[in-house]
Amino acid sequence: MKEIANSSLMMILVVIGLVYIIGLSLAFLKKAYTRCLELGISKETINNVIKSSAVFSIVPAISIVVGFFALIAVFQSVVWPWWRLSVIGSLSYETQISGLLASSFGQTMDNLTPQQFGAVLILMSIGMLSGFIILIPFGKKMCMSVTKDENSSTWKYVFSGVFMMTLFAVYIPVILIGDTVQACVMITGLVVAIVLGILAKKPGLGWLNNFIMAFTLIAGMASSLLWVKIFG
Repeated sequence: MKEIANSSLMMILVVIGLVYIIGLSLAFLKKAYTRCLELGISKETINNVIKSSAVFSIVPAISIVVGFFALIAVFQSVVWPWWRLSVIGSLSYETQISGLLASSFGQTMDNLTPQQFGAVLILMSIGMLSGFIILIPFGKKMCMSVTKDENSSTWKYVFSGVFMMTLFAVYIPVILIGDTVQACVMITGLVVAIVLGILAKKPGLGWLNNFIMAFTLIAGMASSLLWVKIFG
């Protein structure tokens, strides 16, 4: 398993995939920039959006980097965690599915056979593709109905509300009941987000709306050090 996970072939395949993703992202960025100019949007406005989006992307990536090192310990390799968390991945999903599959084989991640390790990699990848497969027949129709005039379509508000409530119903009980530190971190982030939301309504502080998520993540991660010291 270790030999496969750290092989040159695995590294080459991952690098090829990442180069493709980066190239695709740059192509879409160019198309979006050109289209915005065609619509008469000023370069200053576009650049401000790019700057705020960059900050919004970089700060959450800090938590992904932390998860990256945690996943390295699970797979005893840099290559596969690099791929999973760089494209479409989630630390909680990756660790959960790998642990469940290893248990079903009667093994741990430390002593999987090459065939078992391959099965773990395949199932981890296929599981993340389910949402995109659903979008093939239904994605365009869903997007078009969501972008309709708000007076002619109300289901989009119901849909987004139900989606968020489903996420809350699935994850919040697990976080609150499963671990004291996780619960304290979540509550800290909630308080910070509420406070920032209130401040963003004040005159001259509207810019905070673009950074509430980023600041909340930083505050949550920083508070985890305190909660681990208290409850760890």
